Amino acid sequence: MAAGVPIAFQEVLNLQQLQVPETSIKHGLTTMESDKWIVSVEPNQVSLIDLQNQAQVTRRPIKAEAAVMNPSSNILALRSGKTIQMFNLDSKSKLKSHDVDSPIVFWKWTSATNLALVTATSVYHWSTEGADAPAKVFERHATIGSNTQIINYTVSPDNKWCLLGGISAGSAPGVVNGNMQLYSVEKKVSQPLSGHGGSFCSIKLAGRDDMAQCLVFHEKKPEDPAHRLFVMEV
Repeated sequence: MAAGVPIAFQEVLNLQQLQVPETSIKHGLTTMESDKWIVSVEPNQVSLIDLQNQAQVTRRPIKAEAAVMNPSSNILALRSGKTIQMFNLDSKSKLKSHDVDSPIVFWKWTSATNLALVTATSVYHWSTEGADAPAKVFERHATIGSNTQIINYTVSPDNKWCLLGGISAGSAPGVVNGNMQLYSVEKKVSQPLSGHGGSFCSIKLAGRDDMAQCLVFHEKKPEDPAHRLFVMEV
């Protein structure tokens, strides 16, 4: 590792060498929800790359706009227009299907049983269990409105906190603002944060029997050149 570089990068596979077209290797079409699968949506098929089986590629003749694989099991979520579906690849069966009222601008598995759906105005959770439709969790804050591109969403280990993150154009050319919305599920209140990324974690602190639920996030306010890293208990 070079001096002063905290992260070492190493190429483990090349998607184009696996016959994934370059036009499909971009945000929204190629996803990696865990270290098990890479899923790529191509014009007339969906390619599934098994990272735990020497990058074996399975191609299925499915037309879809987006696809994400469950991080723990072989459950594939597909989206086409306003229709979203879940398929169990092991049993080759459809688990659920739903037609949403508003287009989905971002989606992500937050656990083995929950798929988060973000629209222009709200955030929903859709469970793999039961037959319930997606349930609305909260509305997007004005600071992370329709002019913001959503790039991440995460839920705390105890499911009591949610963090929605996005980026938008700054006031000067080349400047990208980061905006996040921290939401308390119990209190049903939101707090806007300025920054480009954050995540939750559980930490065992000395002198306490319970685990501390913490938020780690990067703060960068548009009017302030400073970058700050915060670790706070929520």
